[in-house]
Amino acid sequence: MKLTIITNSLPDHTTQIITDFLESHPHNTVFQSPAYYKLYKSQDKFHPTYFVVCNDKGIVIGLMLAVIISHTTGYLSYFSSRCLIYGGPLVTNDDHQIIRLLLTALHEELSKKSIFTQFRNFRKWDNKTIQLFQTHGYHFRDRLNLIIELTDQKSVLAGFSKSRRRQLKQAMTSECIIRNARNHKEIKELYGLLHLLYKKKIKKPLPDLSFFYEFFDQLIPSGNGIILIALSQQKIIGGIVAPVTPNKTISELYVCGLDKLYPAQRPSIMLTWAALDYGIQNKIPSFDFMGLGTPHIPYGVRDFKLRFGGITVNHGRLAKRNNKFAYFLAEIAYNILRTVQKV
Repeated sequence: MKLTIITNSLPDHTTQIITDFLESHPHNTVFQSPAYYKLYKSQDKFHPTYFVVCNDKGIVIGLMLAVIISHTTGYLSYFSSRCLIYGGPLVTNDDHQIIRLLLTALHEELSKKSIFTQFRNFRKWDNKTIQLFQTHGYHFRDRLNLIIELTDQKSVLAGFSKSRRRQLKQAMTSECIIRNARNHKEIKELYGLLHLLYKKKIKKPLPDLSFFYEFFDQLIPSGNGIILIALSQQKIIGGIVAPVTPNKTISELYVCGLDKLYPAQRPSIMLTWAALDYGIQNKIPSFDFMGLGTPHIPYGVRDFKLRFGGITVNHGRLAKRNNKFAYFLAEIAYNILRTVQKV
């Protein structure tokens, strides 16, 4: 076996062998793809690293795309840094020798560059694999998610609650229009709504506007994402940003709607239905809501999402602190910022 660590541009040959591996892997996800690596590389505050394992014939048998994200610049950027792995690692037959090699390389390469590392699982690992992660210092944390199987419109709508079906029916009689975003001007207007939502309500960092421009420019033409907007009288009143794993999953990454200002249009509901319908029309098997929060802790977003039906899963997260003291300081600072609504 040979391990290659990539932090620069991906050569065409490497892109192709990674793509071939992903297309054959049962847990393939766009978040581990060359398309997402290139998206990360376009951002100043995102620092991706590809870990690729090949056999003696040069065929990929394991990979992991990790990204260090920080929301400040300069020396203090370390205190806002976190290393995230979405949907990885991906390994042939979940071979523990390969997973062990990847986890060791991840620690050696990135543990000193971020205050914590977190695997955001898109699947359920077996107990032995969880134990393997634990031997490398990771702890499992429950985290719920919602998946809808996209068979046909009738079946998906049947999974909606009665109130959700009624709300959708009413909204579809309004003048609300849902369509693809067409240019950077519309992306910027949508970003303004997202920025306000994250600052005032969600109180979590949002990527820079350039992230959404690059998503529009790179992922949409390649079939790896969609951005839909909701309009009322030619004014953007909401939108959804959704990465796409072709022939597998469409994922709700960011969504917002001015539901209180436009109650008849119900943009958040209309946008979610439009994304679901996009998946149905394009024969994408499932829709991933990208999170329902922690079990037994009240979460308003969970209540909203559950009315769309689907299956609740608990794939959890695996995390470890790379620098406990820095993590402690960063957590205090973050909580203070959330309190004064400056995040």
